[in-house]
Amino acid sequence: MIIPMPAMGPMGGPPTPYALARRPWVQCILVLQSLCCLARMVVFLDIMGAFLMAIMIAVGFCAIREDFNVQLLCYWGLMCLINGSFDLVKLIDVLVKSHMPLFSSKFSQEYNIANAIALSIPVTTLLGVPLAWWIYRDWAAGGEADQLPGPGMRVSQGEAPNETSSLLGGRGSAQFTAFEGQGRRLGSG
Repeated sequence: MIIPMPAMGPMGGPPTPYALARRPWVQCILVLQSLCCLARMVVFLDIMGAFLMAIMIAVGFCAIREDFNVQLLCYWGLMCLINGSFDLVKLIDVLVKSHMPLFSSKFSQEYNIANAIALSIPVTTLLGVPLAWWIYRDWAAGGEADQLPGPGMRVSQGEAPNETSSLLGGRGSAQFTAFEGQGRRLGSG
């Protein structure tokens, strides 16, 4: 292992009221992502990209099925960040190299629909990132934060979790100290 990091502990327990209030938003984003994934496969024949997006969507739906599991939601949010970033870079690359506009009335309707799909893929994927982050922050604060940002919410006054508690599963985790103990050299008995 190159970077010593503790293993992420289980993040169980019932969902917080804030997380339950965000359930319709997560479901809506997952449905939009599913539609984009299907369009990606049918319109662009991007089988590999659609497959990776389908794995991300499956993790999101598993989080909902598992009583809104915070750990799976965090994994879904991380996968949204990675896939969305790659899709955004891919879109920017195509737009920079193209000499045609993104949308134009001079081109066919199919051209405009294909570009709308290409634009909606990174947008819908990246929508999951802040939502998963806000749900995690509420869980790490023990569900006791006033209100976290989100659709229709105001900013929280709660204390942010520290790095150790967030890596080890929040709420009263054991302390972690990196590089503790004495060093040993190779070949010295």
